[in-house]
Amino acid sequence: MVKPLLFGVYEQASVGVGGSPSLWTHPSSTRIHSDRLPFWINLAKTMEQGGLDLLFFGDVLGLYDVFRGNHEAAVKWALEAPADDPIIHIAALTSVTKTLGFGLTASTTYDHPFAFARRMSTLDHLSEGRLGWNVVTSYLDSAAKNFGLNYQLDPSQRYDRADEFLDVAYNLWEGSWADDAVIKDKTGQTYARGDRVRRIDHNGEYFKVQGPHVNAPSPQRTPVIFQAGWSPRGKEFAGKHAEVIFVGKGTADATRSGLAKIRQNAEAWGRNGDEIKALMSMRIIVGKTEADAQRKYEAIQSNYHLEAQLVSYAGDTGIDISRYADDEVLSTASKGHASKVERPIDGHKPLTAGDVKARFSKFTRGEETGLIIGTPDQVADELGRLAGAAGIDGYLISQPVSPGTVDDFVELAVPALKERGLFDDKPKQGTLRSRLNLKGNDRLPTEAYGSRFRQSA
Repeated sequence: MVKPLLFGVYEQASVGVGGSPSLWTHPSSTRIHSDRLPFWINLAKTMEQGGLDLLFFGDVLGLYDVFRGNHEAAVKWALEAPADDPIIHIAALTSVTKTLGFGLTASTTYDHPFAFARRMSTLDHLSEGRLGWNVVTSYLDSAAKNFGLNYQLDPSQRYDRADEFLDVAYNLWEGSWADDAVIKDKTGQTYARGDRVRRIDHNGEYFKVQGPHVNAPSPQRTPVIFQAGWSPRGKEFAGKHAEVIFVGKGTADATRSGLAKIRQNAEAWGRNGDEIKALMSMRIIVGKTEADAQRKYEAIQSNYHLEAQLVSYAGDTGIDISRYADDEVLSTASKGHASKVERPIDGHKPLTAGDVKARFSKFTRGEETGLIIGTPDQVADELGRLAGAAGIDGYLISQPVSPGTVDDFVELAVPALKERGLFDDKPKQGTLRSRLNLKGNDRLPTEAYGSRFRQSA
C-alpha cells in the first residue's frame, strides 16, 4: 500500500553546507547572503507554500582544521562556515510561518541541560509546538578545544554524558511542572499552583541541577527527538530516545538493516519500534526534461571542487589526505572518527588517498552518493522505490543550489509525487509530534523513556 512520505530540507546556518560545500560558487546560488534573514524567509515560505514538513538545521561548533593542519582551506571554501547559531534563525522564522516544522541540532557535550531546556521550551512556545531536537554528541577536535578541552571525550563518555543530559532535560520538561500546575486565574490572582511545581534535585556524574524548570510547559513539553548516530552505541541511544532517525547516504539494504537494529533496541526499552520514523538524506536535481536535468547537473558539476570535498573528508574522518601520495594506504582515523571512514566499493583492497580523490572528484548519482537526477516522473518513481526498499518514511533534501533546488522540487517533483500518493497534500496543522505520531498526540507517548519522569496526577 502506497503511503505519503515526509519531506524536509537539510540546512546549515552556513555558506558552505556539508556534503557539497563548494556549490555556493554556482552562479544561481544566493548562499553568500545566508547571513541575512531574507535568504531564510524565502526558503521557509517556499517550503510552507509547497507543503513540505520540516526545515532541519545541522550545526558544528568548530572549524574544519584537519586538512593541511589548519583551518585556512575550510575558511576559503566556507565549509560549514561561518557557523551561525541556527536557534536564532528558527526563532525568527516561526514568526513568518504557521505550519512548517523545525529541527535544531544541538550538542549534549558542550551545553548544559538546564540552560538548553529553557531555550527549547521558549522556542516550543513561540513556534506553538513545531520544534524538534537533533541530539548530537559532536565529533570535531576543534569544538572540544573551543570549550576548554585538550581533546574530545571518548565516544563512550560522550554518550554517557548524553544519556544523563537527556535525563535532566526530560525531568525539567516532563516532571517539574505538573499538568494541572498552570491555571491562569486572574480572579484568584494565581498563575500557577506552587505545590504542583517541583524541584528535580538531580545529582549525577556530569550534572547537578536543582530546578524547578523556569518555563511553564510548552505545547509538546519535550521537543520531538531526532538522532543520527549509526555506530553501535549510537543505535543503542536511538533505540532508547529517538522518535525520528536521520539516515545518511547509503544502500537501501544497509539502511533497512540499521533501522531494524534501532527498532529492536527500542523494543528492548518497551517502545513500539514501528513508530520510529526514518528520514534519508537526498540531493535531487529535477528538470522538465532529461536534457534539462542533465544541463542543471553539468552546471553543478562545474562548480563542484575536489579540494573542498577533501577538506570536508578530513574533518569528518580525522585523515588529512594532503599528507598522502595517491597510492598510499590511509592509516587508521583519529579517535572519534573511525566509524566515518569511507571504504572502497569492492570492500577488499586497502583504501588509498587516490581512492578517496576518485570518489569525491565528481557529483555522482546513485544510492550510495544520495543523488537523484531526472524528470519529475523519474524522480518521483525513484523516491518511491528507494523508500520502499530502504524502509524509510521520507527524505531530508540537501540543496546543491540554493534556492533553486527547493524551488524546482516544489514546482516539478511535488505534483508528480502527489499523483503517486507519495506526498500528503492535506493542510498541515497541529504540533510537529502530532503530525509524526501515529496517534496524533502532542506529548511523548506513555511508553517513551522520557515519560517516566512525569509527575503523577
